[in-house]
Amino acid sequence: MRAFVRRHPIVAFVVLAYALSWADWIPLLLRGARVVPGGSVTHFPGLLGPAIAAFVIVALTEGAAGVGRLLRRLVLVSKPSLGFLLYSLSPLAFLVLALIAAQIADRPIPPMRDFGLYSGLPALSLPVVLALVFLFNGYGEETGWRGFALGRLQQRFGPVKGTLVLALIWAGWHTPSFWFVEGYRTMGVAVLLGGFGLGICAGAVVLARVLNRTNGSVFAAALWHATYNLTSATTASRGVIGAVTTTCVMVWAGLLLVQEWRRPLTRSRLAVVAAT
Repeated sequence: MRAFVRRHPIVAFVVLAYALSWADWIPLLLRGARVVPGGSVTHFPGLLGPAIAAFVIVALTEGAAGVGRLLRRLVLVSKPSLGFLLYSLSPLAFLVLALIAAQIADRPIPPMRDFGLYSGLPALSLPVVLALVFLFNGYGEETGWRGFALGRLQQRFGPVKGTLVLALIWAGWHTPSFWFVEGYRTMGVAVLLGGFGLGICAGAVVLARVLNRTNGSVFAAALWHATYNLTSATTASRGVIGAVTTTCVMVWAGLLLVQEWRRPLTRSRLAVVAAT
């Protein structure tokens, strides 16, 4: 088994990440559970699958030294620069634009408490929700997807193809949740394939850029992921806010892809250093 993992670390990681997450999610699907903002049913344990898989595969392939390198990428080791903050907290700028758009369109501004009604969590204070989302959505996913897989896939397929291959893996990992997360259940097939699929691809491209500009910091990717999800997976995100913030990510991703098309490979804005 260890020999296979060492020869095929990405395959082993993907299989283990899916297995760990789906072991929690498939029972939810089979019993007809519904995950809603502010509800009592949660899918949060399954969100840790990619992170656990990353540490297991790194331990098997690189030993304690590799685990230490991955852990260091999870920690904010120095005072963050302005650029670090601008990239890792950019979803807050999208939220400001969304609130302005809602005001212009004469749509009601959601109360602050609605940002604390997060899919898969009971009604909690906003700081507690943010901390849990940062831990489970942020670190739970980004330690695996961006901390482990992205650099290796880019090394194999190149900056853009590697990023998009990861987007497909990331999208597929969500599959069981389409049947029990209420936000996904309300989408039609066309919206899931189009809106969700494009959103995942756009998010993967933008997160690759975030890592590129923060020296491969998983902390930065987790912070971006957590703050973005507050604008897309809460009661407050329904309507204008979710539409505007998602559009901002898609536009940013589109601009990055256009730049990549015209930029030499050695000057890629998406490439990150692969952990070795």
